[in-house]
Amino acid sequence: MRTKPIRFLLTGGTLALIAFFAALFFLPKPQGTGLTVNKDVPFYSMPWNDNPFFPGLINTADGKMLDGANVPSAEFCAQCHEKEYREWASSVHSDTGLDLLYDTAANNNEVAHKNRNGLEKTRWCESCHEPVNLLRGEVNPLAVVGPSQAAKEGTTCVVCHTAVKADPLAGNGAVTLDLNNLNNYNEALIMAAPSEHARNMQSKTHNPLMGSSDFCGACHTEIRPVEINGGDPLHLQSTYEEWQKSEYAEKNIQCQDCHMPPDPAAFIAELNETGKTPKRVVSHRFVGVNYLLTDPTLPSNLTTFLRGGLPPGGISLDEWKADLLEQQRLTLDLIKSAATLSVSAPASVSPNATANLDVTIVNSGAGHSLPTGALDQRHMWLEVKATDATGKVIYDNGWFDEKTGKVDPSAVIYIKVLVDKNDDPIYEHILFNVKSYSYTRDPIPANASDTIPYAIPIPADAQGTITVQTTLWYRLALQEFVTYSLKLDMILPPVMMAQNMIEIPAK
Repeated sequence: MRTKPIRFLLTGGTLALIAFFAALFFLPKPQGTGLTVNKDVPFYSMPWNDNPFFPGLINTADGKMLDGANVPSAEFCAQCHEKEYREWASSVHSDTGLDLLYDTAANNNEVAHKNRNGLEKTRWCESCHEPVNLLRGEVNPLAVVGPSQAAKEGTTCVVCHTAVKADPLAGNGAVTLDLNNLNNYNEALIMAAPSEHARNMQSKTHNPLMGSSDFCGACHTEIRPVEINGGDPLHLQSTYEEWQKSEYAEKNIQCQDCHMPPDPAAFIAELNETGKTPKRVVSHRFVGVNYLLTDPTLPSNLTTFLRGGLPPGGISLDEWKADLLEQQRLTLDLIKSAATLSVSAPASVSPNATANLDVTIVNSGAGHSLPTGALDQRHMWLEVKATDATGKVIYDNGWFDEKTGKVDPSAVIYIKVLVDKNDDPIYEHILFNVKSYSYTRDPIPANASDTIPYAIPIPADAQGTITVQTTLWYRLALQEFVTYSLKLDMILPPVMMAQNMIEIPAK
């Protein structure tokens, strides 16, 4: 009787186990890679204390600086996570540092305090916008660190996926990252133990912080430290607190629920219709309100210019434009899902009389105030336009001049007015120079409303039925910032948030 040869049937799991033990014995053990100021990062300026990241509040778990060579880039992650990479690459999170609007504003502030540690003060900004750059020591008067691919990627994958702690009320990037103790960052180790890699690159399953508004709040709370320009801490952005005080927080609806589904506007519509939180499905597009950086139809490759260059590696220009088009659609839909308008008007009106009406804006779709964010730039306003039966415009309050970018100065507008020590308004986001601020009209909290009365004079020669169109407009930045800081020969257009039309018959 012949003896059958012994065959070793190596299953995928067996191969993985062999690879894991091979990696365990033959690859170097993961070591802390943090760098020490002065010893490893020489000539590093720390004007205020021994925290190298101050006045930003981002930190590492061991308190040390990063070795940029040991920080995996998003392109590295894309080898296995192409879908997530493509979603992220079209988002504004991939562009938080190279974004020309941000970069210009940061430079404006640095120059404004050039002889007063201006560059070091921008660590307050970079804590959220260019965290890898800051953590590795690049925000320094002297160039003391080498290049790093991950440092060019804004809020790159590992910035979120290594977070272990967040303080949303402190804000200013108050997130602790365990980047200096990255385990399983090696192709062989990842293949050998993917579940261990998943734990280290923590999803919400492994770390509840990833699905919590606390995480988002650490950057979406902005408080200017006294070290910037003296005085008291200046609260400039309070999106997290707005959410915290809302019914959304009471119902456990987190920032990620509305901003990370594949279609945020559809999520909000279902939430409003059913009153129940839809099933959570995650996309890495991080849809927000920046309709400028997501618009690939701008002329002369302006989008590429505004985003600081060509798309990340591995994505063709045509693919990127297609991704941006989808990002733009989702962004505009989200903006339109935030508010509703209603109008209370008289049953009829006569020529040579006054039509008194009330316009009510309802914050019906945002889990925070409207507007929110950097409100010295981001703003919304009402336009009320009345025409008679012949189409003649008899009243237009809140007009927008497409040739100059100006908004009717008599419009009902929601914006934060910053002033400097001379009480002169600051139009170009130079936050380092702000002495105080005031609102032209208070932002509208979540699920709240604001009613504005209008008195429309009806001319004696007005014909027939009066049609009143009310529009709530949103704009990303002031025209002064575009013209004088960005130095662009373009008019930044607003986008429509909501619209309502009624007819008032003639008596």
